[in-house]
Amino acid sequence: MLLRALTVLVLAAACGRTELLEAPPVPTPTDSQRDVTVPPDGCRVTATDVYQLTPFRRQPIDVLFVIDDSCSMEDDQAELANNFDAFFGAFRANQVDFRVAAVTSDMEDDKRSGRFVGPIITDQTPSAAEAFRRLVNVGSEGSAIERALGAARAALTEPLLGTTNRGFLRPEADLALVFLGDEDDQSNFPVSEFVAFARGLKPGGQRVSATSIVGLDGCLFPGLVRGWRLAVAATSFEQDGNLALCTTDYVNILRTTAGRLVNQRCIVGLKRPIDRTRRVRVTVNGQPSGFRSTPPDTTYPNGSIELEVCPSAGGTVNLGYDECWR
Repeated sequence: MLLRALTVLVLAAACGRTELLEAPPVPTPTDSQRDVTVPPDGCRVTATDVYQLTPFRRQPIDVLFVIDDSCSMEDDQAELANNFDAFFGAFRANQVDFRVAAVTSDMEDDKRSGRFVGPIITDQTPSAAEAFRRLVNVGSEGSAIERALGAARAALTEPLLGTTNRGFLRPEADLALVFLGDEDDQSNFPVSEFVAFARGLKPGGQRVSATSIVGLDGCLFPGLVRGWRLAVAATSFEQDGNLALCTTDYVNILRTTAGRLVNQRCIVGLKRPIDRTRRVRVTVNGQPSGFRSTPPDTTYPNGSIELEVCPSAGGTVNLGYDECWR
């Protein structure tokens, strides 16, 4: 849910100071808002430094679908096409700025070979569900030598990135790769090389994730499919990877994937840098939350934390050093 009024309280920086987490812009506090009571132990604090933050803007994201267009894939493409809302409902509900494009696994046809098969879909596209349906129904007459990783790499490099595929990959946006196929990838380079390439597209710290929906319905040996290159590619992205084996339950697959893509980008800026020599704890609405701290950058000059759990509107985020929670 969009954070329209995230109230942020920060506890006990340096055990006796109060830090404030903020997401710019924030209003200037009045004198009455600056009162802080420090108890005798110098650790617990009661802070009336409370800000109602402006609506939180989620991280923009570019989503590239890489679709197997070899024989026997038409039914699977149709199922994917019919579940636009399962995937993009979460994006729309959270007002995510997204772009969507698609390529096929065919690297033999010069008219494909990493070229987008239709126009880029954005959060502003009229009748986006119908546009998505046309985009991913790519047919089943493509090469039987599926090279999904090769197609993704070609789509995101020159010369295509600056010509046919211009306008998709934004430097400030996260990148999500979604692979769909019923056969293994046969690209002529190691999976590790592709993973390094994809991660290298975002040197500024934006997130790259990969979801592989492979094997599809009726595969007899899921353990074997788990060893496919597309499966290995997804798991190589660790916490940013998502693998679905031997299933066509697209509603749940896409909803789960979209939820992860949306919720994993809940970022709050720091007013003062975290002391990295000390252990930090974070709670969301009073419950412990995992988080990842990021060093200062141009967006957050004092660094930021990315929450594992996004609080709803009006939620409270507390941050404090370990000794101050005992």
